[in-house]
This record gives sequence, C-alpha cells and structure tokens, in this order.
Amino acid sequence: MNTQLEELISHLRTTRNREALKAIDQLRDKGWLTDGSMQGVAMCRAPLQGANLENANLCCVGLHQANLAGVNLSRAKLQGAKLSLCNLHGANLKDAKLDNADFYKASLNGTQNLTEEQLMLASRLVGATMPNGERYDGRFSLFGDLALAEWSTIDIDDPEAMAAFYGVPLEVYQKGQLEKVIA
Repeated sequence: MNTQLEELISHLRTTRNREALKAIDQLRDKGWLTDGSMQGVAMCRAPLQGANLENANLCCVGLHQANLAGVNLSRAKLQGAKLSLCNLHGANLKDAKLDNADFYKASLNGTQNLTEEQLMLASRLVGATMPNGERYDGRFSLFGDLALAEWSTIDIDDPEAMAAFYGVPLEVYQKGQLEKVIA
C-alpha cells in the first residue's frame, strides 16, 4: 500500500473529527476514495460524522462503532462492510449498495433515503434500530441473523425464541413475519 494512502487512513482512525474529514477530502482529491483503494480497510471507531462519502468504494471496510451521523453515503459501495454498532443517525443512503453489509446493533434511526429493498440485501440487522426508531423485528430473515441465532442454539422455527433473539415482543415479531409473507 502507498505510504501516503496509509498515512491518510491513519488519520481516519483518530478521535478528532476535523482531522478525519480533512483526510476524507484528501482521499477524494487523490481518487482513492472511489477507486477501490479503501476496500477492506479497518476504520473502527472512526469519527466521520458529517463526512461526504458519496460514491465512495467502501466494500468490506471495517467501520465497527464508527460515528457516521449525518454522513452522505449516497451511491456508496458498502457491500460486505462491517457497520456493527455504528451511529448512522441522519446519514443519507440513497442508492447505496448494501449487499451483505453487517448492521448488527447499528443505529439507523433517522437515516434518509434508506429503502427496504436495500435492507433486504444486508447480512445482519439483529439489534439494529431502524429508521423509524423501532428495533428490527426479523422481517427479512437475513442469512447472517439466522446463522447467528442457530450458532446461539436458538430454534429459528420457534416464534417466541426468535422474538426474544430480536429483542421484540412476540406480536411484533409475528407481524413482521406476516408482512414478509404478504410482500
């Protein structure tokens, strides 16, 4: 990896938002934000609130516990990204590619332009707060969620067990499952 690229990535891992945003601008100027240079980079706990990541190629990026509040992620490529425990409040996800993205316990509350079609392609949403402020109810039966439930020895065919797994009342879980069948 290029030394200058490594240095800019290290600035994304700082605790200072201003420094991280400056690094984002420099990555964009160099073309590294969109050309795939960032794929697979670990940016856990990155203070990126308010960043412009439009069209960024962040496939398989580790953004565990990152602050992405108010971030513009429109048309960003986030396939396989680890977004567990992220704060995405107010983020713009218009046309973002979320295939196999992991939103385990992420806060999607107040996100903009996030569709159910995008969310259906995610890997995990268990424990996530949805755009409307409610906890994810299991309605998409995501592979990663079901695999975690089975790994945790939960009977995925038992509605009460699955409601407990998702942390929602049984009625909420059952309603989500019914809506899945109707859709």
